[in-house]
Amino acid sequence: MTSILASVLLPLPALADAGGTSLQSAQAGAPSRPAHAAPHPARSSEGEAVMVSARRGATGAGQHNAHSETVITRQDLVNRNIRTMTDIQRVAPNLSIQPSFGSGALNFTLRGVGLMDFTQNNTPSTMPYLDGVALPVSIMTTGMMFDLDDISIAPGPSGYTHGQATTGGEIDFHTADPTPQFHAGLTEDIASYGRNRVEGYVSGPLSKSVSFRIAGQSMTGGGYQHNAAGQGFGNADLGALRAKLKWDIDNTSNLVIGGHWTTDQSEYASGHNLYNSYHVPVTQDLYQTEWGLDPRFAKILGIDGSNTKPREDNLFWGANVRYTKNFDWGRLSTISAYEMADEHELTNQTDSVAAYGNMFRNNQTNVFSQEVKLESIDPNARFHWEAGMYYSRSRMAQNFWYDSSDRPGTTPLNETRYRQNQQDFNQYVQLSYRILPKLRIIGAIEHESDDRQMLNVTSANYNLNTGAVIGTPTNFGNSGALTNQFGGRVGAQYQFTHNIMGYVMFSRGFKPGGFSANITQQAVQLRPFKPEQILTYEGGFKTMLFDRRLRFNAAGFYYDYRDQQILGTILVPPFGVLGGYVNAPRSYIYGAEFDAEAHPFRGMVLTQNFGYQNGVYSQFQSLNRSATTANFAATGNWQAINTNYNGVNMGLANLTLSGAAAYTWNVFRDYRMTFDVDYSYRGRQTQPQYIGQTGIYRSPAYFLVNSFLTFAAPRQHWSVTVYGQNLADRRYWLSSGTQATFYGVIPGLPRFVGARMNFTY
Repeated sequence: MTSILASVLLPLPALADAGGTSLQSAQAGAPSRPAHAAPHPARSSEGEAVMVSARRGATGAGQHNAHSETVITRQDLVNRNIRTMTDIQRVAPNLSIQPSFGSGALNFTLRGVGLMDFTQNNTPSTMPYLDGVALPVSIMTTGMMFDLDDISIAPGPSGYTHGQATTGGEIDFHTADPTPQFHAGLTEDIASYGRNRVEGYVSGPLSKSVSFRIAGQSMTGGGYQHNAAGQGFGNADLGALRAKLKWDIDNTSNLVIGGHWTTDQSEYASGHNLYNSYHVPVTQDLYQTEWGLDPRFAKILGIDGSNTKPREDNLFWGANVRYTKNFDWGRLSTISAYEMADEHELTNQTDSVAAYGNMFRNNQTNVFSQEVKLESIDPNARFHWEAGMYYSRSRMAQNFWYDSSDRPGTTPLNETRYRQNQQDFNQYVQLSYRILPKLRIIGAIEHESDDRQMLNVTSANYNLNTGAVIGTPTNFGNSGALTNQFGGRVGAQYQFTHNIMGYVMFSRGFKPGGFSANITQQAVQLRPFKPEQILTYEGGFKTMLFDRRLRFNAAGFYYDYRDQQILGTILVPPFGVLGGYVNAPRSYIYGAEFDAEAHPFRGMVLTQNFGYQNGVYSQFQSLNRSATTANFAATGNWQAINTNYNGVNMGLANLTLSGAAAYTWNVFRDYRMTFDVDYSYRGRQTQPQYIGQTGIYRSPAYFLVNSFLTFAAPRQHWSVTVYGQNLADRRYWLSSGTQATFYGVIPGLPRFVGARMNFTY
């Protein structure tokens, strides 16, 4: 939804002490920030330097644009204790960010559109971006949640004004920019379960035209899970650095060079076993998990077998160069970027002391992208245009190991290895024209070509005792998938009054097809799944009333889905039912969203977000995972049992709510207190693999309450905060998964109580 950032609200007398605590919204398709526009620092309620910039969608102009986007400000990130990616879904409507069961990767879903990319080799339906650079492998987002200006969440098809085409939308993480004056900051955050997070930054000028910013974070501890013996599990061990160098070449152009580096050796968030067919005891303690590692498995892989815990050993780094040049007639901007992921991941799929079910992923991926864009400078001119080209090329090499020694008739250990080459080329044009003083029409078109090849796919089975390959490895050769699609959108917006705007938008979006790539035993597993297309209809209004003390925005949408990509189920005897991507020929999703922000009196800020979504398959027939597994348990034979899912509900989280009340007041002359209570609610949800299932396959709804109290000395640039997350200690889970003969869930955070100390200069 759409709103105004603190840069607009703070100057108002009634809002001067609000602290910028509200969640804001803006326009996703508005022009990008002029690169020469230097941000100016403001002070948050905790005394931290907050970079308030004229970024795309970060000004009051967002209230006059025909699209919805939630913007989470830097202060919101602090106040709402948004520390990890999965925390973001607590404050944005119709958003799901779920751990991929069996991997540290994440799955992003907006308005029910998202791909659970278990195999990490496909384009996400909802794309994460870092400062405008697409991250098509979601695990690349690891370690990004520090020193951010804001996070913008834009639902609906994208790729019309920048980047890569998607069907679900995008989540863009905007990092803080170098400042023209010297600033430095340090934050120490200590909480329950030994969680410790340290963040710091240094920013300032090197010369009259060159400035820099260096920021870093370290996060350790926080493991809230345990095994039957009481041994703790889930501790973080992550470090990250980020740097920017900005050169203002002249009054019309600048160059920004950025880079980042992250190392992650955390214990993987393991699951809790709700069901298994191995007679392994199942407890009621959601935070209890188990793990085991066959030393023969470890020896074959060459990893440390004395440490049996599921864990990550990953390295991520990237670099980018941005150039912007303003002319009298328009603006030229370019982004060149390179991203690298080196992933080594050990997981335990059965969440039990049994050694079987271990998985090990060795993934090296690099992505190069280049974007060139031209646009007119004034977005409020009668005629505004923007056009560009985006290119990306990725190279991936994966080895995927799985211990299936529990399953009769299977080989004990399978290795699937392959390389994947991919390149994507997107061209786009968007035009808007004010045909009447209050009426503007909008049109856009894009064309994208995506070409990807699975190369030298080889499956080898190993003898666990000897470590030798059984027989001859099977080479399945190469497979290819080519997508050429056009997309576009048309819409109109009408400015009824200066403070009330309405809009309608019709869009056609698409996303490339791809491959399933794990435990490959049959050539049919490598058959590519088809591209998906989506037709979207959206309408809404945006208001700012009572001298900008009340903002209320709302939107409704209907999505007509074709060939929806789903992580479904395929049968691969004797391994059983495995995850595999399938297409649902026809389905639809509809829903509504609104957000409100009120400033009833000086120092008080009230916010509320609401999201409703519902999805139904209208034409879909697929393998029934539960029935097929139950039949195996009864007969000992794997036999496919298919079900017609026409008219079956997708099981989306129908209702998502979040809100906050924050009050800031002065204490004596130079000090300030802020007290906040906020909540989030999420309805029941079913994973795509369990279509139409209820009971343990449908995660229960949950309601979370958080609070904080901050004592700040703005003039002395320090603050102290005490906070509590999930104060009611509600038990809930984030996602679930299975591998044929077991079912487990990944729990959400229990109650955390902590203190945060912040110093700035």
